[in-house]
Amino acid sequence: MYFCSNMSLDNRWQLVLGVDKDNTPMELSTEEREVEELLSKIYGQGNQSGFGRSSQKIRKWLEGIRIHFPPETVSIMQKDALERQGIKEMLLEPELLEKIEPNIQMVASILSLQQLLPDKTRIVARQLVDRLVKRIQEKLNTKITQAVRTSIKGKSQRIYPKGNSIDWKRTLQENLKYYEKNINSIIPRNWFGYKSGSKLKEVYLLIDKSESMITSAIHASVIGSVLASLSSIRTHLIFFDTEVTDLTDKYQDPVDILFSVPMGGGTDIANALKYTEQKMRNHSHCLLFLISDLDEGGSKEGLLSAILRLQSKKCSIHCLLSLNDEGKPEYNRSIAEDISSFKIPVYGADPENFPDILSQELRLLSL
Repeated sequence: MYFCSNMSLDNRWQLVLGVDKDNTPMELSTEEREVEELLSKIYGQGNQSGFGRSSQKIRKWLEGIRIHFPPETVSIMQKDALERQGIKEMLLEPELLEKIEPNIQMVASILSLQQLLPDKTRIVARQLVDRLVKRIQEKLNTKITQAVRTSIKGKSQRIYPKGNSIDWKRTLQENLKYYEKNINSIIPRNWFGYKSGSKLKEVYLLIDKSESMITSAIHASVIGSVLASLSSIRTHLIFFDTEVTDLTDKYQDPVDILFSVPMGGGTDIANALKYTEQKMRNHSHCLLFLISDLDEGGSKEGLLSAILRLQSKKCSIHCLLSLNDEGKPEYNRSIAEDISSFKIPVYGADPENFPDILSQELRLLSL
């Protein structure tokens, strides 16, 4: 067997062979039945075997094996699933690919398996991810851009251009009447920008990339790439499991982001918060969105202490238990209640509502 358990020797053989020595089913506990179903998907026969064309089944299976098996066994089972159940073939069938309308669950499954996919399959998988990401971008791009611009509108002032941060959008708008046809250019007479010493507001997206949070990570990557394209704020895009992956200034294409960060793994929120706290220079100018279901695998005390330290330094914090439109999120209620007791907002957010939340918080940050 690949895993250790307190189950009896007979029941271990049941999970290997499917029956006892008399060829009759044996009584299994709830946990043992869950393990049997997970094994049957790739090693069994009959109705329980395989995933069909369901990416949601693949995703649930991936979540399950991470719960019940050690990492080295998870790796073996993922490889076996790719080979035995035709997942690679599903992604490589041209006729099927043309008909597939990628959804968030399918893309989550692809990203969970991306490290195991051969190059040819990765190319096809990337095409599917790209199609979904573009759909999300079309919904969010204008809303996010408008939300940020509205929240900082009027903050720039009339200035001399030398030695200042120029607000190019407002400068061009205010000087359109000085357009010179003969040189096809605008010659600005009035400049607008931010006086020396003015600090850009900083938005931190701290993103849990564990198996249960992949759909939220997809939306967060799109939002982060849009925010990173705006010069009026400073955006930090940070992923974490038990380690921290800081992609600030490294990527703007959300598909590049998603394929550069291995999804899945454990969760150490306390460590990620400590890293983020150390990175901040002016905490009162920072807006932190912790995007996590709070299923902490590290120190709960360390997590809560880090939250309190950031709060004491006037950092604005929101805890998003999910960032998707899949309904009520599952999360660690005990930690959520503790964070909420600090008067920190803790909730699940629909990506299409996020721009309004961002705009409101940036306004408050400017008061």
